[in-house]
Amino acid sequence: MGMTLDAAGQIIDTNPDAARALLYEARDASVKALAELRDLVRGIHPPVLADRGLADAIRALALDTPMRIHLASDLEGRPPAPVESAAYFAVSELLANVSKHAVARQTWIDIRHTDGMLRIGVTDNGHGGADLALRGAGEVGGGLRGIERRLAPFDGVLAVSSPPGGPTAVTMEIPCALSSPKTSSC
Repeated sequence: MGMTLDAAGQIIDTNPDAARALLYEARDASVKALAELRDLVRGIHPPVLADRGLADAIRALALDTPMRIHLASDLEGRPPAPVESAAYFAVSELLANVSKHAVARQTWIDIRHTDGMLRIGVTDNGHGGADLALRGAGEVGGGLRGIERRLAPFDGVLAVSSPPGGPTAVTMEIPCALSSPKTSSC
């Protein structure tokens, strides 16, 4: 892409049509590269997620955030790995949003599995105003819309309540079965 853009820059004054074609080529290459990177990132599991499961992986995320996070979970098994990964990265994105935008001091995360549904609630005591229709400047597939897209392949849904003045409450629901809890014979 860099060489294509350099070539376009060198000929833009003498041959604008050829430069335009090179710019389109670079744009198409960047779209393809971004899609490949997204596929790669989706396939990466943090070791704590693979080893210890969703609740412990989110607990580890919580340790790396500047605000106080309260976590409650009643999972008695593990969701399928793709669902677990989607849920983990969705919570990670929500915590990043809270840190960047909410001016919150505390966040509550509740993870449950009932009636064949993984339910994750993330609530903060920030100033509210989160909106699914809004995207940040320069944002490509991130934020709340990105979370919606992450959950969609699993028939998951995202609900947001964020009145001005707060609080913001986000609920994710993903239909899935849990594996049986592992037993140990110590």
